[in-house]
Amino acid sequence: MIAIRTLLTLTLLLGVGYPLAVTGLAQLIFPWQANGSQLVDKDNRPLGSALLAQQFERTDYFHSRPSASDFTTVGGGGSNLGVSAPQRHDFAGQQAGTARALSPSLLTRSGSGLDPHLPLDAVLSQVNRVAQARALDPARLTALVKSRVEAGILGPQVINILELNLALDKEKDA
Repeated sequence: MIAIRTLLTLTLLLGVGYPLAVTGLAQLIFPWQANGSQLVDKDNRPLGSALLAQQFERTDYFHSRPSASDFTTVGGGGSNLGVSAPQRHDFAGQQAGTARALSPSLLTRSGSGLDPHLPLDAVLSQVNRVAQARALDPARLTALVKSRVEAGILGPQVINILELNLALDKEKDA
């Protein structure tokens, strides 16, 4: 009888109470992040999350780093291929034959498969392609890119690709 009472008490406390408390605090303290960090357009339609990468194929957009999970959040993760794995070298060789070849950061997959950020040098290597596709001055586009720089965590400066592409579209509409 004591075991059943302990089981029910712990189930209510840890299975119901704790998740509700954490969810409530998150909604109170960090509502934007707790609700998915959604970026919306002028009509309040969701465009994506500031925390998840999206695939951009058109030449008039900056491209994200390739994803090992094909940009799906379910089952997202890295490829777990070692530096000497033949599949990793084959993938880098395939990427080198594309427009992504301008930066080493774009030859390898994202570790999580979902990181929306790219190092500044990887974004700057795409400026000429995007400027040409959008008929923009490369210097002006470079200034826009540099205005979107965020401090990297223990690494290089990074830029959120979705936010940068949305800023490009907003500037086009202005």
